[in-house]
Amino acid sequence: MKYLYIFSLLLAISYTLQSQSIGYVDLGVLFSQENYDGTARYNAMSGAFGALGGEISSIYQNPAGSAVFARSEISLTYSNSQLNTDATYYGNTSFNPNNSSRFPQFGMVFVFDSPNLSSGWTKFTLGFNYNIINDFRGNYSIQGNNEIYNRYNIHPFDNDAIPYNIPEEQYFENITSGISDVYTFSFASSYKDVFYIGTSLNFHTIEFSQETFLSEYNSDDNGHYLNAEYTQYLTENSSGVSLGIGIIYKPFRNFRLGLAYQSPIWHPELAEESNAIDYDTNNTYTGFEEQGYLDIYSSDISGLYQNTRSNYPDILAYNYTLNTPEKWTVSAAFTLGQRGLISIDYHQKNYSLIQLKNSYEFEEENLEINNSLTTARGIRGGGELRFNQFSLRGGAFLEESPYKIEEETIYKKGISLGFGFKFNKTKLDFAYQYTEIDDKYSMYHSSEPVENITLLNTTNRITSTLSYAF
Repeated sequence: MKYLYIFSLLLAISYTLQSQSIGYVDLGVLFSQENYDGTARYNAMSGAFGALGGEISSIYQNPAGSAVFARSEISLTYSNSQLNTDATYYGNTSFNPNNSSRFPQFGMVFVFDSPNLSSGWTKFTLGFNYNIINDFRGNYSIQGNNEIYNRYNIHPFDNDAIPYNIPEEQYFENITSGISDVYTFSFASSYKDVFYIGTSLNFHTIEFSQETFLSEYNSDDNGHYLNAEYTQYLTENSSGVSLGIGIIYKPFRNFRLGLAYQSPIWHPELAEESNAIDYDTNNTYTGFEEQGYLDIYSSDISGLYQNTRSNYPDILAYNYTLNTPEKWTVSAAFTLGQRGLISIDYHQKNYSLIQLKNSYEFEEENLEINNSLTTARGIRGGGELRFNQFSLRGGAFLEESPYKIEEETIYKKGISLGFGFKFNKTKLDFAYQYTEIDDKYSMYHSSEPVENITLLNTTNRITSTLSYAF
């Protein structure tokens, strides 16, 4: 029997196409989405604070909310998340657990009485909050057999061109890391404690890295085997800025309405590093090793040939501009005095407005964005019951897929619950949040007849927040 092992470090396709590494269209979607990890109270009510305010994490969502604070406050949050990914490929499913612990939030709001109370403007506030928007840490692997297609069926040094046309197994591994976060500076004011208005300036950062590994194990009709392996690397780093403006109005004592607008996030220079190349047609970056004995099939590839590490593709730098879509949020809340509250938020974001630019333009990618992406709507609801110094909370949320062609319209959903204690000026809150996200990933190029990997990502997040009013 003949065993041939090919170790190949290359990208399957060029920059402008999508395959093993995430493509530009999906990067645009990834950097436009929000999986906001706020304070424990915010998370326990599934983030439904657009018309409520009075919660530091909500000032990014609706900056008018900082004017609801009666006293200055500072808070710090710790969270632990367990991300489980069920990856399915041609009937085979693998379970992949990942754990992440972070301090996703720190913020403060300063409340000042108005120097001219007779004007009706009773107070104004200055706020600062740091929050993680997305945690990219995770990894999964999948092993299966499509039985119909293989990319590498010829040993490139075999002049006899013995075909390895029988796919035996494919293996794929995807490792991601990094975060996107936001630093929010807000200014807000209240008019007779009936009308609240606020604005924010938000500074965003993105740190994302990906390493993928794909191998094929193929055979011929004579019991000979060929193993092909290759790896891709990708990093994305950027700083961006966005603006926010919002209002909260109390038409009745126990009823509030909210409206908020978040501008696109402008990333003037998103720095990419990647070892992207086209197919390694000349085997420049491929090493070959033969194991076994010589026969008529291996006469041209006997012995050992292994390229050195220096022959692998260089990491290349590349810069481009990214503008994410704007976001609108409409909210309503009903308060029960000191006994509790009920709140609901509706938001929408048109992902077809994502724009990619550089000196050579992204005409094909922007056309694909316009044709394949759509407006995604979401709804969040939450409630709170208060028993003197103790509070119980719960919530739920649904969000549509930004892709036009999806079997399931709802791609993200979750529930949450929590409780809190208040001791004079100090509050201690806890929350549990469960989230499901349905996704797909292509380890081959879309032109190759292979189904996508289907992914079910479930997150169990426990959050605790310590707050102090002064």
